[in-house]
Amino acid sequence: MRKLIAVCCALVLALGVGAAYYLQAPTDAALREMARENPVNPRPTVALAGSPSLLGEMVRAQQAQGRTVGFLLGSSELSYGAEDSAHPVRFFSENDLGFDLISMGGGGYQSLWGAIEVSALDECGALPEKKVAFLIGDQWFMNEAGCTPEAFLNSFSEEAFCECMENPGLSVETKAQIRERVIALGVDAQTVSDLASDSIVGRANRAVSGFVSGSERRALLAEGLASNGRLERDGASVVGPDWDALDRRAVEEGKTACTNNDYGIYDEYFDTYVSDAAWGQPYEGEPFAGWSETEFGDLQLFLTVCKELGITPLLVIEPVNGEYYDIQRYTKESRAEFYGKLSSVLDEAEVDYLDLSGHDYDKYYLRDVMHLGWKGWVEVDRALCEFYGGGESDRYGSSAADEVCTRSDERGETSAEKDAETAADEMLEVEGAGKEVLEDEGAAS
Repeated sequence: MRKLIAVCCALVLALGVGAAYYLQAPTDAALREMARENPVNPRPTVALAGSPSLLGEMVRAQQAQGRTVGFLLGSSELSYGAEDSAHPVRFFSENDLGFDLISMGGGGYQSLWGAIEVSALDECGALPEKKVAFLIGDQWFMNEAGCTPEAFLNSFSEEAFCECMENPGLSVETKAQIRERVIALGVDAQTVSDLASDSIVGRANRAVSGFVSGSERRALLAEGLASNGRLERDGASVVGPDWDALDRRAVEEGKTACTNNDYGIYDEYFDTYVSDAAWGQPYEGEPFAGWSETEFGDLQLFLTVCKELGITPLLVIEPVNGEYYDIQRYTKESRAEFYGKLSSVLDEAEVDYLDLSGHDYDKYYLRDVMHLGWKGWVEVDRALCEFYGGGESDRYGSSAADEVCTRSDERGETSAEKDAETAADEMLEVEGAGKEVLEDEGAAS
């Protein structure tokens, strides 16, 4: 009896402490107000990126003041510091191009995450232009099983999934496919059921879960919103860019960063990860042929979501460092098979895409062996300007028109530049992890 009383007292005390902590965290209303007051954030934190409702508040606040907001989704290439002047996070922060860009992604963020995120953003009113840009990573397709459970769980947001399931524009069949994939990648089946359910039981379970974890989540969201800025652009500084000059600047930045090798790989990465690679010795084994059908299925799911919701996507086929991949089992022939299939999938879906796969052997399109760099970002920036600026481009799909992108005058040091040094170590770790995936795949052959 005494033990039972002690347990009950402890439970009451825990609930009391939890309730007090819950009440101390910012309220949902306070978070929404923060998002409206300071709606500008070119690269949201993980927590904020997982809250489509707050992103929707930010977009509506900018839209109310006449600004267009675009989204760029991707993977680890969007998570590192903006050392490259053409990196979208830096480029669109420093230059008034007639619209603002929100870039979201990280290591392991792949096609299924993109499908869920797009549906959630649409449901929360964050895509009023009904457009989204998506960077496709070649490495996503190198694992036969597609996205790993560990990677997916790092990107999974319960709020985004719930909003995705509530979007009335998605068919029952598409929602079922998304649920099946989410469960297959490690999310508890009961959790998925509760998040997707409109029943009293499902809502009750979500409420309990929100009470237990809500305070920590709201604190992280408040932290993410604290880095937001006010909307200060009025369109008065918009001028046309000189893309040739930007391309020349990208080459110079690439040369400065790559001084200890002839492969267009920045110095620290080359020394740390690939200086001892068998450069110049072509792979002589059987070329890789196991490009992931599972990941292609997830990409098709992303395209289906866009089609059902009336969203126009712009996809980017990224290149790789051909000199490096040619000494792996991902040879030129193997990659040609992959690029061909990927292009066919996008052509069949009748969507526009920027195809950079022809630059596998061109310096400075990548900063290492797999992540976009200097010249590659100039191409992406230009396509984004034409995509969100209302024009068309002969650089992607089959359309051709005059350039419509604009750019402001050069400015002094920005917060993005100040950020670069501290973020460089983080990106080096991410890039190293990516190379380990290649090595593990190679060892399995």
